[in-house]
Amino acid sequence: MKGFDAKFIDELKNKNDIVEVVGKYVGLQQKGGNYWGRCPFHHEKTASFSVNPNGQFFYCFGCHKSGDVISFVMEIESLDFNDAVKFLAERVKMPLPEIKYDDEKIKEQKRQKERILSLLVDTARFYASNLKKEESIKHKEYILKRKMSSETLAKFGIGASLNFNDLPKHLLSKGYTYEEMTLSGVVDVKDGRYYDSLGGRLIIPIINQFNQVVAFGGRLLEKADFAKYKNTRETIVFSKSNNLYNLNNLKKLKNENGLDGVIIVEGYMDTISLVQAGFRNVVASMGTSLTKDQARIIKRYTDKVYICYDGDFAGQKAAIRGLEILSEEGLEVKVVALPEGLDPDDVIKTYGAEGYRKLLLDAKLLIDFKLDIIKRTYDVNTVDGKRKYVINAVKVIRESSSPAEQEDLLKTVRDVSGTSLDALKRELYSEESKKPNINAQTKLYVENKGDKITIASRYVLASYLFNKNFAKETDISSLQFDLPVHKEIQSYIIERSESGGAVKFNDLYEIISQEFFDEVGIIAGLETEENNKLDQATYFFDCIKTIKTEMLNRNINRLTALFEVETDTEKRRTYAKEMASLVAQKKKLI
Repeated sequence: MKGFDAKFIDELKNKNDIVEVVGKYVGLQQKGGNYWGRCPFHHEKTASFSVNPNGQFFYCFGCHKSGDVISFVMEIESLDFNDAVKFLAERVKMPLPEIKYDDEKIKEQKRQKERILSLLVDTARFYASNLKKEESIKHKEYILKRKMSSETLAKFGIGASLNFNDLPKHLLSKGYTYEEMTLSGVVDVKDGRYYDSLGGRLIIPIINQFNQVVAFGGRLLEKADFAKYKNTRETIVFSKSNNLYNLNNLKKLKNENGLDGVIIVEGYMDTISLVQAGFRNVVASMGTSLTKDQARIIKRYTDKVYICYDGDFAGQKAAIRGLEILSEEGLEVKVVALPEGLDPDDVIKTYGAEGYRKLLLDAKLLIDFKLDIIKRTYDVNTVDGKRKYVINAVKVIRESSSPAEQEDLLKTVRDVSGTSLDALKRELYSEESKKPNINAQTKLYVENKGDKITIASRYVLASYLFNKNFAKETDISSLQFDLPVHKEIQSYIIERSESGGAVKFNDLYEIISQEFFDEVGIIAGLETEENNKLDQATYFFDCIKTIKTEMLNRNINRLTALFEVETDTEKRRTYAKEMASLVAQKKKLI
């Protein structure tokens, strides 16, 4: 179990009820014996994500992901096994035992990661201490210009790089090697000279959801030919596409007060300015296009997003794909329209917090924003422009699943283009029938596909794993299974039975190789309200009969083949006797 004692893992899972843990990320409602919600791992409009409190596992009937409380945290928080265990141990205040690593490579990777995180904390402290020095006068002037309070500086850990040389010297004095410095991203090397990669800039630490400093952003203080903002490069602890700036404070806010929505801005300074003005639910995409991973991170905290990028038409138009990614992940997206040429910080300075709050209230739904972009793209006063506007506007309207909303939006297009409503409806419905039914109800049962022995084996194993009383009447060691994963599960059940331990389905996620998780997921999906309404005992014994009959048939066929090619009379007699015995056993089953 990745270096942890099995007894510790068992206790950890017992103390971390999966319904409580999943409920922090997914809105759950109890129906029957299970809890249901919309899957956090794929976009869906109907709840097909099931949490089984008795088995302490989850299963999604839409994307077929399944797992226990540890694998859920691994997936939702993008953690490896050991960090997920640490996360859950801290949640219930369990002391973490020393990890025993079997693999030296894993041990070294863990040690290296811990050293890098330690180095980054020391770097952040070094930068923060520089702000108190006289040499940081330009940094302080910039801070005063941006009207950042001392509380804000402390909250975000703002610091200063005074030159290119001091940081490597400082880290060397703390016992770090040049290799560790470069691996962390804070130091670069050129022609054998090691230097601060953000030399001379105002420094903004990038802190992840676990309050770990993982990278830094730097802001130039004077105009130059190179980038105004620069991040330290991606490392073993930092990937830009998997992070959002201010996520640590957003997580704290959700835990304290809950969240009604999240504001997404482009950069650090926009975030800092809005938080200082009282808008604490802000994160920044750090100047990059939004990714699916970032959308999934946001979905852990809220279903409602306000996008607030600079009031520049070209920039807003380019941002459309990022907004669509958010929408595809099931988030309600609204776009905050800023005055042309202004960024969020400018709005706060010019109109104050109340002015910005009014812009939030006036935020447009994504579909309305996209129609605005199309309107501004084409000149409807020309024949060609009018045609292109109508065609592209109708394409956007098709994205709506509400006939009432479609009707309302078509009227807007009619008013802008002068095209009749009837003509617009014909344009809309000409392609409507070809549109896939994205709202089709997910089937809340597993299609147990495969050859007959695989289908039967799954149900038999599920019956043992979910402790069905009728399964106790058959000795599982008398059965032969085909698939390696089924043999592994059989071994687990036999071992638990012989040792007097309880058979728990969610143990599989720690003992079965991850390559077999899809098969484990299919077995998980067999424990449903619908399947439990069947005559389970009868079906179980039918499956037992199928497995035994198939195995007897295989052995009979094997002996028949041997009998046919054998020339030794005594051996032929032995084969014939064995075949007769197997045929007799088969007759008893039938």
